[in-house]
Amino acid sequence: MTDRPLVIITTELPPAMCGIGTYSWLLRTHSPNESSRIEFLVNKNATGAESTPRGDRVTAFDGSAQKFTTALARLGTANVLLHYAGRAYHRFGYPAWMPRVLAKWKRKFPESRLMIVMHELPAQFPITSRHFWLGKMSDRVVARLAPAADVLVTNSTHHVKRLRAITGREDVRLLPNPSNIETAADPGIPRARTEFVIFGLPFGRWQTLELFQKHMRRWSATGVLTKLHLIGPPDGVFAKKGDELIEDIFVERHGEIPSDKVGALLRRVGFALTNASEETWSKSTTFMACVTNECPVVTTASRSGGGPFSHTIGTDEVPTISETELARRTRALADWYRAEADWSVVASRLKAFWPNEN
Repeated sequence: MTDRPLVIITTELPPAMCGIGTYSWLLRTHSPNESSRIEFLVNKNATGAESTPRGDRVTAFDGSAQKFTTALARLGTANVLLHYAGRAYHRFGYPAWMPRVLAKWKRKFPESRLMIVMHELPAQFPITSRHFWLGKMSDRVVARLAPAADVLVTNSTHHVKRLRAITGREDVRLLPNPSNIETAADPGIPRARTEFVIFGLPFGRWQTLELFQKHMRRWSATGVLTKLHLIGPPDGVFAKKGDELIEDIFVERHGEIPSDKVGALLRRVGFALTNASEETWSKSTTFMACVTNECPVVTTASRSGGGPFSHTIGTDEVPTISETELARRTRALADWYRAEADWSVVASRLKAFWPNEN
């Protein structure tokens, strides 16, 4: 890369609770020191320069197209990394002004480079849904962003297919999401094989509980499952709906706990249950947290596609799989993570994606 500044466009940074902002923060923390002029251009300013990784500058645009335009004009020619999800910049997922502003900036500063990491894409709704046209409008924003991007990156095979369909571009790069949970030290004691865990936001937990409801009842009745740990925010409609599915199971609710405590629990329990599938596992930070903490992952999805997901555990295997086979699979997943999805690996690969500037 050249001397031009690197600008990271993202959402609220820590200590605010925002997945994309945290991703941006951790990515920068594990990145080489590219330049002395790195700047976070954030939708809302949640921190000061003195507390950012490497003391980088933070400028907020507060969802304002005018402030966003002014900030880009001040920066001039730059390498810009945009972490994108529609709802990160507009409450309904439709920041219609963003493609126009970025295209104008690229025309004014033609030597600039833009990389867009698509963290989420608009959902697809049937035409009978009241959200159908909103989804189409959100698709339109993604399609209008694409021409200004020198590099498009996303985090799952499903998103790669969707991006190709929306933008008409075949050059979409794939990078898995690293874990946003700390890798805990191995406590050196046997796992509590009959204790299981589900963690994440309420909607994801509810989805997972729905998938495993019948299996958990059977495991509980036969002593395979004696305790279910739930980690994550305890409030909201989906948290309540999830609780209704496990009324007859012994549950320990941890609520929101620090990252190091989540990692320590993943090191101790016997299994983690996930709603990830062959098409979505690579963007699941909860899946990756289990992988890096060598917690066996159980899925109801197909595991026939090979690759890392094939090392997960099927529901029919839970009661009988041997300790040796459990250790082999969790070690295989952890080895894959260190080679392919660790923060330093992802940061290095993103750096390599920048266009040749010679």
